[in-house]
Amino acid sequence: MVWNALRKATFSQPFAVWGLALGFTGPFLVLTVPPIRRSLGFEAPYAVPESYPLPNRPRRATQGFED
Repeated sequence: MVWNALRKATFSQPFAVWGLALGFTGPFLVLTVPPIRRSLGFEAPYAVPESYPLPNRPRRATQGFED
């Protein structure tokens, strides 16, 4: 009975059926893709720097309108 309704819905409302199919595969992919990537030798990229490196010298005091 459920399969007949699903078959009918694929022709009458395909956007809803595809939306449900993609929605149900998301959690499955979250659990299966990372172990597969690790087994294939994927390495995470280097972390993006979050700050600019400061020069190795004393800071000069600002004068006038230098902000």
